[in-house]
Amino acid sequence: MQRQWIEGGECWRCDRAGVPVLWLGPVQTDAGTAPFYACDPCVRRIEARVQEELAAQDTAPAH
Repeated sequence: MQRQWIEGGECWRCDRAGVPVLWLGPVQTDAGTAPFYACDPCVRRIEARVQEELAAQDTAPAH
């Protein structure tokens, strides 16, 4: 799946503006749903956290 970076966006994680951002999915709150965008450093950090979580799940004892 090809990622579509958007030039001149705003990162919802670090609040940087005017940077390339990637849509990561919808965010849902009690008020409604909005698109979640992140810049490259934030996307990398989120991906690292996902990998950490997946690794932890792989090593967790079965219930």
